[in-house]
Amino acid sequence: MKNNTRKKVTQVKKPIIEKKQGTISTFPHMRWGVILSFAVGFIIYSNTFNHGWVLDDYGVLADNWVIKEGTSGIPTILNTTYRYGINHLTDNLYRPLSQVMFAIEWEISPDNPGFHHIINVVFYALCCALLFVFLYRLLKNHHPWVPLLITLLYAAHPIHSEVVANIKSRDEIMSLFFILISGILLIRYFESNKLISLICASLSFGLSMFSKEGGVTLVLVFPIMGWFFYHINLKKASMVMISLLVPALIYIVIRRNIVSAYSTSDVISIVDNYMVGSGYVQQFSTAIMLMGKYLLLLFVPYQLVCDYSYSQLPLVGPGNPYFLLSFAIHAFLLFIAIRELRKKTLLSFGILFYLLTMSLYSNIVLLIGTSFGERLLFLPSLGFFMAVVAFVERIAKLKPAAPKNLISWLAPHKGYALVMIIILVLYSSKTVVRAAEWESQIILFGADIKRSPNSAHMRLYYGLALRDKALDLKDENKQEESNLWMKKALKEFEKGIEIYPEYTECMDQAGMAHYRLGNSEKAMYYYEETLKRIPDRPVTLSNMGTLYFEKGDYEKALELYEKSVTLDKRYTDGWFNLGSTYGTLGQYEKAITAYETCIELDEKYAKAYYFMGMTYDNMKQPEKAKPYYEKAAQLDSKMKRD
Repeated sequence: MKNNTRKKVTQVKKPIIEKKQGTISTFPHMRWGVILSFAVGFIIYSNTFNHGWVLDDYGVLADNWVIKEGTSGIPTILNTTYRYGINHLTDNLYRPLSQVMFAIEWEISPDNPGFHHIINVVFYALCCALLFVFLYRLLKNHHPWVPLLITLLYAAHPIHSEVVANIKSRDEIMSLFFILISGILLIRYFESNKLISLICASLSFGLSMFSKEGGVTLVLVFPIMGWFFYHINLKKASMVMISLLVPALIYIVIRRNIVSAYSTSDVISIVDNYMVGSGYVQQFSTAIMLMGKYLLLLFVPYQLVCDYSYSQLPLVGPGNPYFLLSFAIHAFLLFIAIRELRKKTLLSFGILFYLLTMSLYSNIVLLIGTSFGERLLFLPSLGFFMAVVAFVERIAKLKPAAPKNLISWLAPHKGYALVMIIILVLYSSKTVVRAAEWESQIILFGADIKRSPNSAHMRLYYGLALRDKALDLKDENKQEESNLWMKKALKEFEKGIEIYPEYTECMDQAGMAHYRLGNSEKAMYYYEETLKRIPDRPVTLSNMGTLYFEKGDYEKALELYEKSVTLDKRYTDGWFNLGSTYGTLGQYEKAITAYETCIELDEKYAKAYYFMGMTYDNMKQPEKAKPYYEKAAQLDSKMKRD
């Protein structure tokens, strides 16, 4: 008899592997955190895609001959100072990585500011996504909303609009990009103890230094981070510090070698930093007062301005109430950070992060090239948001739980969630409005001159925007309207001189404005005043040469033009003016040489081609003249031969 009894099959269940809470790969919906962070950073700045060149964009890109050479200019970028491409202007800055990016972008899409703006926004959005990953890994023992909220506050805050909307500030964005990669790699090192993670973190940190040197304070912050969140010992902290210090020192050595090859000056102008010349007590008091203003703008970004320089903000002494208030607030913050040091709280770390990264820009220890700037908060603001969210986490009593869905994160804390959502909406709205103001020079400066009326820089910037508007109208044969705008520009330049009587930039521009308005006597006065202060200023020498040329004093004009191009061998207008003077004096061969140099420096200089044609005509060589006339007409339809 067949036994039909079935054997009982024992089903062996697979062991349930407990997922480690707080890792990107296992936590539900973490990819949505990354996507949301990227989306917020991208969307709120998408209105900048059609913006033009603004502020320092001209010096760093649009008028920078090295960048305009595209990829062939990269060797020059790597071996020269930051502003070398502006008529060989030298400074003590070396930030080659962002400039290399600009050169590559120019090669792909020449003279297209919109292309650079898109890349700025994309990289900022990537930074926001990386920031979320970094914070989520770092704060794995906190409520999941904590890293997300810090990231969203950072992404939406309008204090960053200057960095994202100003193409030049790619150096800030790229520095943060590589700093965050370094931070994520260091977290891997803290967790796994794998040396390769530490090495890669060191390399990434080096790239951040070559983007912008402001990240050097992370040499201290990252080891402190390891001690706070991973309880690393002194030996491991020392290894981390050394691994970051090595690329920082390599950068410093290379930078020093590059800068020392040029006659740079470390002298800071009072127009750039109004604390120059003040005693240390006043400098310290003013710097602390300004630290209070930074905190105020982080809490309530009520008014944002692209320039706060001399003399918009006041110098204060130790008895000033704003100094005393700011000093008390910062002393209290430092007290909180130290008191909670042993507990290793996020609040303590956030405060320390903010104070340490801000120290480089504070003007407390040493003066930097600017007294106050919103862009300087790009990295330190992260510490501020950490501290703020840590405080919210504490009062809301958020627990480090891992709910199954996003809604359940909010359910127990609807009131706090509503407040934070309102703040994020307000910040985002302000950011969109502020970013829109960076569309063009005349819009930005027209808005900011009302907020910073006592800044000599702002008067110059707005005057230049009005001047450009006048020149555009002149090109359109609207002379009367052009003169009205030029008069407005002149008022701004004269106001700048009133604020700072030694402001040579405004003097030179006032001279040019008077010249274009037909007042040669006033123009000469301002040129002479400029040259009294800076005798070797090429542009002013050339401008004065034009006045002598128009009076018929060609020998004096020739002397001034020759001096201007001797001082600046890449000064295209100087070479053109020199060629015109040689031609007028009948020295045609020298005129040809001057025009050729002008064209070599700027192949789109239409007038140089046209006058080259005229010179060959005067030399009775019409066959040589013809192609130059054609090229001039091709570049500018107004340059057609009569």
